[in-house]
Amino acid sequence: MMSVNLGRIMGIPVRIHYTLWLVFLLIAWSLATGYMPMEYPKLSTITYWAIGIASAIILFASVLVHELMHSYIAKKNGLPIARITLFFFGGVSEIQQEPQDPSLEVRMAAAGPLMSFVIAGLLGSVWFVAQLAGGPVAVTATLRYGALINIVLGVFNLLPAFPLDGGRVLRGALWRRSGNLLGATKAATRASEALSLFM
Repeated sequence: MMSVNLGRIMGIPVRIHYTLWLVFLLIAWSLATGYMPMEYPKLSTITYWAIGIASAIILFASVLVHELMHSYIAKKNGLPIARITLFFFGGVSEIQQEPQDPSLEVRMAAAGPLMSFVIAGLLGSVWFVAQLAGGPVAVTATLRYGALINIVLGVFNLLPAFPLDGGRVLRGALWRRSGNLLGATKAATRASEALSLFM
C-alpha cells in the first residue's frame, strides 16, 4: 500500500502517503539539528528534538486543516470529495467534480490559504502571550515556528501558479469576468509559465 487510512473527518476519508513519514523525519531532524540550535542556542539535545517533532506535527496538521477547508467549501456546495491525501509535497483534496461556477472556484481555492493565515494568527497570538508570561523556550519556539510556517504556506499557495490555490483564484476571477472557462484556464496557465520562468 502506498498510503494508509487515517480515518474520516467531516465524512471525508483522510489518507497518509508513505512519503509523508520520510519528510516528517527530515523536517524534525533539520529543525532539531540545524534551525532551532541556531535560533535558540544552549538547549539540550532532547529539547531540540522535542521542538522539532512538535513543529513537524504542527506543520502537517496545518496542511490537513488547509485541505479540509477546500473540501468543506466543495462539500457544502454539493461537490463530491473522494479523499484527502497527505504526502511529500503537502496535501491534496481529491474533489471528483470541477466547480461549474467561477465564484465557487474562487471561494474553494481561497479557503485553504485563508485558513493558513487564521492558524498563523492564532499560533502567533498564543506565542505572544507565552512570551510575555515567560513560558518555556520549547513552547514559544514551537508556537513561533508554527505561526511562521503557516504564513509561508498561505503566501506560497496564493502564488498565481496553476494548479496552486492562487492559480485557481486567478482562473476563477478571469472566468467570472470573461465567462469563458477554457480561455481563463489558458490565461492562468500562461501566467504560471511566466512565474516559473521568473523564479
